[in-house]
Amino acid sequence: MIKNSHTEHAGGVISYGINRIHCVDESVNEGGGSVTSHDQGIPDFPVVRKWPQRSSSTPWVPGSPDHIVGNLRGLLTEIQSDGTQNRPFAWPASRTSTTIRAAVHSLGSCGLVSKKGDYLELTENAEKFLVDGDAEYLIAVFHSNVRFVGELLAELDTPKTHSDLNNAASEKYLLEWSTLDPVRRRTNWLRAAGLAELWKFENKLVLTDEGRQFRDRIQLVAPGEIPGSSSAQPIDFTLTPPSPGVLAELETLDQAVLAGRKAQWGYIAGGSSLESIQFLVNAFSPETSRSHFIRLCVDQLSVKESSAEQSLNTLRALGFVEQTGPNSFAPTPLAQEWLASGDPVDLVRILHVKVALVAEVLSALKEESDTGAARRWLAIYYPGYRISQIELARRILILKDAGLIERIGHTRYRLTPLGAKFYDSVPLLEPQGTLAGSSGSATKSASDIGQPSELDQQATEVHEAATDSANFSRFESAVAEAFSLLGLEVERHGGPKKTDILLTFWLSPTSRRRVTVEVKTDSAGQINENDVKFDALEEHRKAHKADRAILIGPGFSGRLPQWAKGKGIPLISAGRLATWLTLSTRIRIFPHELYEMIFSGSAPSVWERAERGLEAVNQVTRMLWESGNDEADISFNQGALTVRDIWRMGKADSEAPLAPEEISSALQLLTNPLLSAASEMKGGEYVSTAPPNLIAARLRSFADAIEYGLDFRRSFDMHEKRPESPRMDTGPEDARAESKVLPDRVRQWARENGRPVSSKGRLPNSLVADFLAAQNEEQ
Repeated sequence: MIKNSHTEHAGGVISYGINRIHCVDESVNEGGGSVTSHDQGIPDFPVVRKWPQRSSSTPWVPGSPDHIVGNLRGLLTEIQSDGTQNRPFAWPASRTSTTIRAAVHSLGSCGLVSKKGDYLELTENAEKFLVDGDAEYLIAVFHSNVRFVGELLAELDTPKTHSDLNNAASEKYLLEWSTLDPVRRRTNWLRAAGLAELWKFENKLVLTDEGRQFRDRIQLVAPGEIPGSSSAQPIDFTLTPPSPGVLAELETLDQAVLAGRKAQWGYIAGGSSLESIQFLVNAFSPETSRSHFIRLCVDQLSVKESSAEQSLNTLRALGFVEQTGPNSFAPTPLAQEWLASGDPVDLVRILHVKVALVAEVLSALKEESDTGAARRWLAIYYPGYRISQIELARRILILKDAGLIERIGHTRYRLTPLGAKFYDSVPLLEPQGTLAGSSGSATKSASDIGQPSELDQQATEVHEAATDSANFSRFESAVAEAFSLLGLEVERHGGPKKTDILLTFWLSPTSRRRVTVEVKTDSAGQINENDVKFDALEEHRKAHKADRAILIGPGFSGRLPQWAKGKGIPLISAGRLATWLTLSTRIRIFPHELYEMIFSGSAPSVWERAERGLEAVNQVTRMLWESGNDEADISFNQGALTVRDIWRMGKADSEAPLAPEEISSALQLLTNPLLSAASEMKGGEYVSTAPPNLIAARLRSFADAIEYGLDFRRSFDMHEKRPESPRMDTGPEDARAESKVLPDRVRQWARENGRPVSSKGRLPNSLVADFLAAQNEEQ
């Protein structure tokens, strides 16, 4: 297991961070990564990680500065005795109850606790703190893993308020916090260690003598050394040409090849950083066995054997490793070229050839610096690809490690000069989807023209793979991806005495359920009692410490359904799983609902309840709006309706009218102050306050805010209008530029024609179609 430690080296100090290896020179502090020499007899502090690699979140423990160190010690002692996460824990000072998992989550990435499989372990730093009880050493650990801890002490040469410190964090260290809470948490720890004091009458923080001595012993990052700082020294970026093999691959990239690249990056043990990939690919050089690689990953990276196996599959799919014998593997010629050149840009080039939306991320970051907004940009312009937050983070990390982008905030990045040169040097997939269409016809997205969504496509794959018995791993992959799309945590296992798939259902902050999944295929489409060993299923469940087990196959016959029911093992057919995926295109259900559905056998009621909720919101919204615009209703009761009125109106329109309880639930949503789509009057009457299309637009804003974060324009910016040139056939560069202009043209047209439109975010397909149709009529 790689732990935080350091050893002497001729060139300085080699610093070992978790899953990352950095060579740091004592005389150079590139981005804040170095260690200091200490007076003889004073124990060394932990190695300080570079600024970008340190977390911006401060560890939180309840209590005042007098109690937080004791509370932390109690938590670490409890983990030292038993690393199980899902068990109760009470903070020593207040006896407030929580769980080990929740308490550790509040600590963040502070360098005290690491996760090994499903269990928690203390780092060497945490163990040293428990032995010595040195609060200054604890702060040094925080400083080595968290931004603006030691640097905060440097700001206390003169007394400052929390607001002053927050301003310094923003202006000098690019930490844009919206509240004073992050600063207060840091000062609480410093006060607990006796390094700072609070003058309560002036509400200012001051440095103690111990704090000055501590500050002089640690390595601090200067504001000008932070990536993205305006005072940072410029660097001469030179783009090296690709190696011959990589160049040959790049020359094969046309739009068809770019569109056919692997959609998902995949899991890599140790993370998707440049160092991790280089370490793993080097492990195969010149040739090694599967067992040797798995043992290396388990020993050095503290991952499971199944995770190591999955990493091998990912490296093969990415084009870095190839099989050279029945049980031997070696780096591919492309990977060998990259290892020989040592050029990280060649690594990005290889990934761009093999994986979709790698260099295209640079297109998104040219438009949106925030990662949430960039992900939304990719979803709009490349709707055929499902880029999750994790997948985007993997791409961001490798682009940053290669020097193509730099971090300028907590979740904000921008292209470096090298990144701009690289962006212009490689072929990119042309933007797709509704907003990318720039032809004279009313271009529609995949959903508009009847092309299947990702959920529909996966439903088809599940159904077809279930009977492909010659390739059983295909069905396992299809099932794993299906449950991932349904919102579950999925682990692929397989092998002797192991389940095929392990699912984790997140039910609440204190409740999770682990379920083993046995997957069976059959060309005839039926699994019977002779194909299943129930004792083995139970053994697998116990081996993975799972709560339940399920069996999935194309279909089931004979005595198997009866036997499985007696064992409490639900049977899920491929058709049933495919139906869940199809239903999810209309409405999504949550993991706790899916768990209920599987183990209570109440699938119809779960989906029906979710569907009825949609129907209730639809009917109530429409009825309130119609009554609010009906002259007779307005003159009779000011356009207001009661629950009984809505029930009577719906009773005539539906074979299954809404129940009063369903209507009341919809009204609670619409009248919530956050939405304000309806208002409750006296006497239990309700009136509409907005048209349905604007209510839908606001709900979409909530959805975007939840998924992508806040990225709204808050003020008017005047943009100079440019005359539009006649429409001509465009090449890739022209199409890319045109696709960026189209959203602004749609918004301008909508405002001129009195159509409601948001200033940011995804445009409704119907609005874009109307705009394009209007352009056709003008021509």
